[in-house]
Amino acid sequence: MPRPRPVTFLGVLACLLGSSYLITAVLLKSGKFPVDQMLAQMPNLGDIGRDEIVQTLIVLAAVFGALGVIIGLGLLGMKNWARVAARVFAVLFLLGALINMIQAFHDGAAAGFLLYAVAGGADYAVFWYLGRAQVRAAFARVPPSQMPPADAGPGA
Repeated sequence: MPRPRPVTFLGVLACLLGSSYLITAVLLKSGKFPVDQMLAQMPNLGDIGRDEIVQTLIVLAAVFGALGVIIGLGLLGMKNWARVAARVFAVLFLLGALINMIQAFHDGAAAGFLLYAVAGGADYAVFWYLGRAQVRAAFARVPPSQMPPADAGPGA
């Protein structure tokens, strides 16, 4: 069974998003990312220093970037573990979108609420699509090396 087009789209999208995280990690490491502008918007950091925040952001961006690229390549290769991982991340992102929707509602930010509602809907759509029976069957295909010989009859 050929790879469904939405799976191709999701795989390419995951690779692109993962690559953008990796580029962000490189920019953070090289000092080309405007960290000071970002930190100015977060006044409640307490005793956490700028360098600790930057190092944490570098690690998180690199880890999520690598995971995104690996999952994207797995989806493109029709690996079932990548389908499961994409569904897990879709649930996590959906929970994050719900939390952000609640915060935007509390703050009275209608545009933010709408943005997170759309993002949450997309996350749910990914979760739902990758769980469909036809998609699960496409990922569960048997490799040619494990297929029985074509001339083997029922009594063989």
